[in-house]
Amino acid sequence: MIAKTGKVLNPIQAEAKGICLKNLFVRSFVLFLLGLSLLLVSGCSKEEKGVVFGKAPDFSLKNLEGEEIALSKLRGKVVLLDFWATWCGPCRESIPHLIDLYKTYQPKGFTIIGMSVDKENEEAALRRFVKSMDIPYSVVLSPESLARQYGISGIPTTFLIDREGKILEKIVGFNGTIAKHLTTRISELTGEKS
Repeated sequence: MIAKTGKVLNPIQAEAKGICLKNLFVRSFVLFLLGLSLLLVSGCSKEEKGVVFGKAPDFSLKNLEGEEIALSKLRGKVVLLDFWATWCGPCRESIPHLIDLYKTYQPKGFTIIGMSVDKENEEAALRRFVKSMDIPYSVVLSPESLARQYGISGIPTTFLIDREGKILEKIVGFNGTIAKHLTTRISELTGEKS
């Protein structure tokens, strides 16, 4: 083998140089993957922007029945805020599970507030949807400013809030694993062993 310097390398030197090049390639590839993962993680952290894990931002909104719902008045209860929309497939998929959670844990100090991000001019469609799904918990139209305050960038986004009004978790999306996790956490937070 001839090196760039024009020197002829013996087989041992050539093999060592090949191993060094392979090691350099492997190290470069590992560094590339590490950099890519850091970029992805930092991109995900943007979702947390605006949300202070700790005290949940308070709000006072009327539900679809016209009753005033204030988060601060729910202290002493475990609260699940569900930011969703009628047109969102995963949101619609989560509702039967949320209804089951509400019916099971509501007597133990648990409540859900459905924070619809549907537009105000879609309130009639929202009412029909809530009625068709027989949703027993309060549903409110969430103003965009409140969704921004909670750092919503995708739906469904669920917040678990403890009895003192502190955000414990922010969960984006819905699937079977998330459903099981919610059940376990709510069971723990309401003092029931799962």
